[in-house]
Amino acid sequence: MEAVRTEAREGSGIGIELLLMLDQPAEAPFMAQVELTGVDATGGSDFAPPLIPVTFLENDVLKRAVIDIVDDPLDEIYRETFVASVGSVTMLDPQAVPGGIVNGAGAIPLTVIDDDNAFSVSARPGPEGGAVVLTLRQEHDSETTEVVVAAPGAGSATPGLDFEPWQKVARFPQGTTEVSLAIGLMPDDVPEQTESFPIEFAHIGTGTATFDPARVTGSIQDETEGEIPVRIEFTQGTVRMEVSGQTFTQPFQHAAMQGTLTRHIGGTRMTLSQGNGTDLTLRRFCAEDIDFTGIADGIPDLSAAEIGAGNRTGWRGEFVVDGIQFDYAMFEQPDGSYAGYGRQRGNVDGSSVLTRHGYRVIPLVEEDPEVARLPGETPEAQLPPEAVTDAVARQVAADLGMSAEAVRPYLSTSLGPDMTSGDGDSARTVEVEIWLDAEGRPLPADRAAPGPCDPGYGEARAAAKRLRYRIGTAGEAIIGQAVTQDVETGRLETAYMEDLGEASNSLDTAVERAHGGLSPALQAPD
Repeated sequence: MEAVRTEAREGSGIGIELLLMLDQPAEAPFMAQVELTGVDATGGSDFAPPLIPVTFLENDVLKRAVIDIVDDPLDEIYRETFVASVGSVTMLDPQAVPGGIVNGAGAIPLTVIDDDNAFSVSARPGPEGGAVVLTLRQEHDSETTEVVVAAPGAGSATPGLDFEPWQKVARFPQGTTEVSLAIGLMPDDVPEQTESFPIEFAHIGTGTATFDPARVTGSIQDETEGEIPVRIEFTQGTVRMEVSGQTFTQPFQHAAMQGTLTRHIGGTRMTLSQGNGTDLTLRRFCAEDIDFTGIADGIPDLSAAEIGAGNRTGWRGEFVVDGIQFDYAMFEQPDGSYAGYGRQRGNVDGSSVLTRHGYRVIPLVEEDPEVARLPGETPEAQLPPEAVTDAVARQVAADLGMSAEAVRPYLSTSLGPDMTSGDGDSARTVEVEIWLDAEGRPLPADRAAPGPCDPGYGEARAAAKRLRYRIGTAGEAIIGQAVTQDVETGRLETAYMEDLGEASNSLDTAVERAHGGLSPALQAPD
């Protein structure tokens, strides 16, 4: 007895074929009984039947027996073994005189390869600006890389506004039974209750995959992103009032207060939130023409240098309340704090009022101690970054009526974060970004925009949108994803995620779908 093949996979529809051969043609009919004995495979559950009668007629030399492999939905050890042997030989013609029959068939080890997977999953809540961390555990190890996709959906939290809508890919190479994934959470400055969103899972591959539980919930704890806690201290200020032609000047003192400072995406705006509930919006400006000495002269015990004299670039804002004009400015100091001044002007009950004071914004964030670390290895991407950049350039070029070579200077490429354990940096995606102005015209990738004091600053186009393409792999397939982000608010506006059921092994197809799914309104640059 010989085996055509010694192993078969569940769900393949191909059994294990045995060949029973005689050393010479049979002289009379007889039956050989093939017995199947489980080692860690079970008869009837993993293979069938346990007994296979094989009949040889007169002059027969070769017969075949087929063992069917049972396709069950259970996750079992990857290789289950059983043994085939010839247990007995029985003459079928009662008149025949049995000759000398020698059973020379040895026992043959055979293998059932499991194609099912069982995963247990859990989700750890995260704060705004942080991440929901998923942990996936595989019940039995596989000799092939298993791929699981986690897909976040809409709940009380909104994809793109509260969390990154990207599908996450977990890979389980041989020897790895636990993988972690992180779903990035978007920040905002709106007080909210704990928000949540569902996360579903899909296995890319053959067989039956089960997840326990079938769906988990990602929870977002309300926190603000990018907020730096600060203490706001005020110098003694002055109030000057003009009443009926007479001028009165007297000092006043603001009490110190806590607050937060937020630096917004794009680098041109900050928000100073004060403990009294007032948010001061500041924008970058050129301070070369400010008379720091004149301002300091009206504020007791404050010098021009202490306000920010010598700084070319500052931050300024203004607002009006009940007819009173408030304006304020501040400048970064060598120690990381900000110093500035504020003024209030207007008419109160027929009197002209002008107040001036200085203030200092001191960050309260403790710096992490420096820890010596070994240099990390250069990360590897699933896809060549240059090839992904070229594919995105071709799509953008088609919209703009330009060549791909002319589009390349507007694209910046980087590797996505390594969000997994197990196969490590091989799970990285390739990210390509494009910055657009308010009219949808792309801005150079190295857009070191001129400072507010540089010639042509007023003519420089500010970024209004950011397009981000994220291209990665899931098994043999290539997945394209894309989002549009508003630069002013930092929020994701629209998103496209590849349908895994239609994913292909073509990079250009994945990028084309991501670009078309995003449908960006692009205009050729000037």
